[in-house]
Amino acid sequence: MRTALIRSFKVHLTKIRSGKILNKIAAGKRVFFENSLDGIAFKYIPGEIGKVSKYFVKHYGRDEYEIDRNSPSILTAIMEGKPIRKKKYDNYCINEDVPWNLGILTTSTTIKVVDF
Repeated sequence: MRTALIRSFKVHLTKIRSGKILNKIAAGKRVFFENSLDGIAFKYIPGEIGKVSKYFVKHYGRDEYEIDRNSPSILTAIMEGKPIRKKKYDNYCINEDVPWNLGILTTSTTIKVVDF
């Protein structure tokens, strides 16, 4: 019962988050959002009248680059991601501590063996 309730809450929270992202995009506002499971942050820049909107992406520890607006990773991030502040987006390129590595890889070249 508790697990079903938690799962239901997570589904509703995801819908609210994706709704916020979609509403800002539809309103023509600049939006920053992330897919924390993949360690990717996105920036949406609305196009001026007659110009195409652009999406930029950052992976932890890497520089920003433009991504095709039809990329499936954008759709996934909108549907499963959450809005973030510009400051967090800007810090993606300098953050070397990847939260999703689960202790399998460290920031050095050493590999740890982890039992699950």
